[in-house]
Amino acid sequence: MRWDAVYGQTAAVWALQGALRRGRVGHAYLFVGPPGVGRRLTASVFAAGLQCTASDGAGRPCGQCDECDATARRVHPDVFRLEPVDDKILIDQVRTLQQRASLKAVRGRYKVFIVEGIGAATEQAQNALLKVLEEPAGDAVFILVADEGRRPLPTIVSRCLTIRFGPLRRDDAVRVLEEKFDYGSAAPLAAALGDGSVERARHSGPDELLEQRRKALALLRELLGRPPSAAAVQTELWYKERDELVPLLDFMELYLRDVLLLQQVPEAAKDGEAWLVNFDLLDGLSKDARRLPLGDVVGALEALLAFRRRLGQNVGIRSALAVLFLELARTGRAAAS
Repeated sequence: MRWDAVYGQTAAVWALQGALRRGRVGHAYLFVGPPGVGRRLTASVFAAGLQCTASDGAGRPCGQCDECDATARRVHPDVFRLEPVDDKILIDQVRTLQQRASLKAVRGRYKVFIVEGIGAATEQAQNALLKVLEEPAGDAVFILVADEGRRPLPTIVSRCLTIRFGPLRRDDAVRVLEEKFDYGSAAPLAAALGDGSVERARHSGPDELLEQRRKALALLRELLGRPPSAAAVQTELWYKERDELVPLLDFMELYLRDVLLLQQVPEAAKDGEAWLVNFDLLDGLSKDARRLPLGDVVGALEALLAFRRRLGQNVGIRSALAVLFLELARTGRAAAS
């Protein structure tokens, strides 16, 4: 339970560390950002820092004292958590929080209230919380966690110091997936699919991700540079399995993106782990980068994007699929001949 456990949120960490170092802690904070970027972890680390007994504020939380340990194990008597139930925070939950906020801290410096998913609170519950924020007890600190698209009422926002959290860089997301969730070689793939969110990245487990990629690339091999008849066969096969196909498109896009990158930046092959999503497939990527015309790779990526647009426009999926597969089959055909 230390600040180095929070990856990729330098500005947020700097602001909160500064408050602890100076001993000038606000009574209410609003942590806003997309899901899966470290808001809840940061709330826990900040709560530990508020209770930590280290003499130097710059060293809080120390991660070693009894207060840090109790906060990490979620048993500290002065750190309270309020979470949505069935995607709602009800007024009764806030009333319980009100009662606890009126009491003095049992052993810590502060009474810390972490409210997760504040945007899910009913209007009644938010108005009740507003009263607590307007007349806070001197030793109470509120940490409200909100999704970017689901903020609380403006009256609550105005009484909080807003701390913004952005999407994680890919290398930070990879570290989290490797170190905390044991994604291993699937971590770069998951991080790319998560687009800055570890929560989205963990939508599928590592084994499932690698299997989906295998299927996607097998289909791509059945199409690239093949005659139109091959595209027609695959269209009929995958029309029957269309629900399984759509998730595979992401893997096709990421693979072709890597091919395009190698064509444009050949030195990326020297440090594939830093540049490429599918760096574990470097040999195959390098071969495709050499044999496929640049324009064909761009065209294939455009075809995948166009297919997604057609799905959103309720175009008949069979015809959309036929167009996509014909475009993919055209990729590299001239080079193959």
